[in-house]
Amino acid sequence: MPQDPTHWLRGHMREHLARSGEAPGNIVNLDRPAAGARPRGAAALELVYQAAEAITDIEERASETEARAKALVRGAIDKLHAAEARIEAAENARREAMNETAVRLQEAVEALKRAEARVAAAEAETLSAETRAQAAETRALEAEAALRNIEQAIRTKLLREAAPAVAA
Repeated sequence: MPQDPTHWLRGHMREHLARSGEAPGNIVNLDRPAAGARPRGAAALELVYQAAEAITDIEERASETEARAKALVRGAIDKLHAAEARIEAAENARREAMNETAVRLQEAVEALKRAEARVAAAEAETLSAETRAQAAETRALEAEAALRNIEQAIRTKLLREAAPAVAA
């Protein structure tokens, strides 16, 4: 609970006077007058009320300033939370894209491996076919040579047999 401004001001002035050790002529004694005595310092009392009102105004302004500062802080915190949410969403999207890219890359690697295996199999099959074709060509050449030899042998034998028949 706030202290009465008048009471505070009186205490402050007493402390000030006690520290200085003297009472200057322009300071009014605000202590309560003795019983039956006439009130002193009506103008000083008015100044005290004005000071109390000024203090109240200052406190109200301070309270309003504090409320505005708190509102600014709340707004900044809300903006920070929104920014953090956007950052988190962006990070999630990035992670998802990276995962999707990794999956696609793995699929491409697997497809490349399958293609390489098919190419290797086709190359092996081509080499085998070439080897078989060379072997067949060699056999054909050998068969052709054998056929020429047989043909030559038949001609030679026929000619030898035909030659004595012609001579007889």
